[in-house]
Amino acid sequence: MARRSRSADSLKSTRSLIDGILGNLGISNKIEQHRIWAIWEEAVGEQVAQHAIPSKIRNDVLEIKVAHPVWMQQLQLLKPRLLKQINEHLGDTPIKDLYLRRGQIVKEAVAIVEPPAPLPELNTDEIESVHKLTEHIKDDEVRTALDELLQKQRRLDKRDRS
Repeated sequence: MARRSRSADSLKSTRSLIDGILGNLGISNKIEQHRIWAIWEEAVGEQVAQHAIPSKIRNDVLEIKVAHPVWMQQLQLLKPRLLKQINEHLGDTPIKDLYLRRGQIVKEAVAIVEPPAPLPELNTDEIESVHKLTEHIKDDEVRTALDELLQKQRRLDKRDRS
C-alpha cells in the first residue's frame, strides 16, 4: 500500500510542478482551452460536430469553421447554448465568445487497415538454405539477426507467391 501512495504522491507532485511551470509561463489556461479539439463532439453534440469544427482560439474567443451558410445561421442562434456547453466541458478555463466563419470542414480520414495474412512457415530445406547463407559469419549476434531477417524475407516471398 505504501508503494501506491508514494506513486500517487509522485504523480501529484509532478502534476503540481507542471502546473506551476505552465502557470509561470502564463500558458496554462491556453493549454486547457485547447482541449476543445479533443472534446469537441462530446461538448457540442454529433450533429453540430458534423457541420462545424474548432479552428483556432485567440484572446479567449473560439473560431469555428462552419460548412454551410444555413448551419452558420443555425449556430448563430445556438451560440449561447453552445458556449455554455463548451465551457461546462472545459471547466476552469472558459471561452468568452464564439466566432463563426464559413469554411470547408476537413475530417481526418481513418484508414481501415486489414491485418496482414499470417506468414507461411518455412520447411526444413528452406531453413537450411538460409543457414548455409549465414554460416560463414563469425559473430553469433550478427549471424542470428541476419538469419532471422532472411527467414522472414523468405516467408514474405512465399506468402506473396501464393
